[in-house]
Amino acid sequence: MDAFQFEIARFLSGKALQKRRTTYQQVGEAVGWNHPTGRGLGGNLEVILHYMADRGLPPLTTILVKKGKRHPADDAMAYIRGALGAIDVETAQQEVFAFDWTSVPELTPSADALLDGRQAWLTSFWGFDPANWGCIGFADEARRTRYLNNSKPGTLVAIYVTKGRGPENMRGKVVGVLEMSHEIGHAREFISADRWAEKERDPYSRGKWLHAVKATRAWRVVPEDYVPVEELFPQLYNSSHPEFIGASGVPIPADEAAKLFELDVYEVPVYGRMEPVDPTIQTLESALSPSRAVSPASRPYWVGETDGPKHLYILRLTGNVANFLGRAPDSVEDQHIIKVGFSKSPRTRRDQIQGAYPRGSFNWEVFRPSPQPDNAPYANAGIAIAGEDAMKKRLVEDGAEVLGGEFFLADDNLVYRTWAAGNNAAKKAQGE
Repeated sequence: MDAFQFEIARFLSGKALQKRRTTYQQVGEAVGWNHPTGRGLGGNLEVILHYMADRGLPPLTTILVKKGKRHPADDAMAYIRGALGAIDVETAQQEVFAFDWTSVPELTPSADALLDGRQAWLTSFWGFDPANWGCIGFADEARRTRYLNNSKPGTLVAIYVTKGRGPENMRGKVVGVLEMSHEIGHAREFISADRWAEKERDPYSRGKWLHAVKATRAWRVVPEDYVPVEELFPQLYNSSHPEFIGASGVPIPADEAAKLFELDVYEVPVYGRMEPVDPTIQTLESALSPSRAVSPASRPYWVGETDGPKHLYILRLTGNVANFLGRAPDSVEDQHIIKVGFSKSPRTRRDQIQGAYPRGSFNWEVFRPSPQPDNAPYANAGIAIAGEDAMKKRLVEDGAEVLGGEFFLADDNLVYRTWAAGNNAAKKAQGE
């Protein structure tokens, strides 16, 4: 095996020591593969598979699966069975988990590859807004003490939105993760003044959750990865009463916690913390790992994300365009303020841009694609860039007003032509 293949193998052995399956995306992000969803890794994985067989070691690549699956995909199993015969993959995975990979020096993972003993817990909120609500609150001292006695600083707490309250599209779904300290105080210390006043005006929340523990970091799950809590953590959720989960929090079993680290997230600010955040869209596991060097932003309004399948998008600012621009109404009739771009998650881009605006009558919406398909249509950023460039070219050539960065003022007809131009260019770049 070459150095790159050993790097992949050490990453897999780290997961095996944690008794966790892993995904192609996690491997791609960990080793800096040019396509983080794993496209093109098969040749390297086959070499690793044969190396294990030749050394009489458990078949390490059997724990590499597609997101949300327990076993390798059919095409991967064809390679595995070609090398090892008609094995039982579940038994093979358990052999991988049971083996002491630290006994093979060249396959021993670095300390950075392990998740440093972090715990994961689950609780419920009525929403997820760590920029204004930077803590977890408990109803009484006893519940808070129980959490502190059974957790460590740095514990990750997954947040799902209660099924009876909160934004409709979030109810019952895991939408965010908090990293917790063991710093305690009155909840008012860790909540913004306006959010506190709002909480105390509401008779359903007044006087509740006052015994707080401070959060130190936070990540929001991209909307495309929202999963019902009972699907993400079936064993835990079905064995615990929702009211107890919300009131006290419960530890997540290691095998179910592994699915939490596969979710795509981006970091968001926490109230009372001044440290910069990394808004890159990546798996939670990658967000928690030591960062690889990345190229600096080369254009305004840029927010990073790992490569992989992409959507093109057009965001539109809703509200009175004339008032926003300070112009006469008839001068902007039937025109829209838009932003064009590409992303794994157009809704996340909308939320990130909206987060820089004060709350008011102007809000960004995902105008295109509508409806958004479940799967991003373009294989990677290179293809999507061709589409984005074509959209900008059409806007400029057809007379849209450039408002700075990737923001434009354009009429209805031009917006539709722009969308068509972008998708035509991206499909051509993809060879369709």
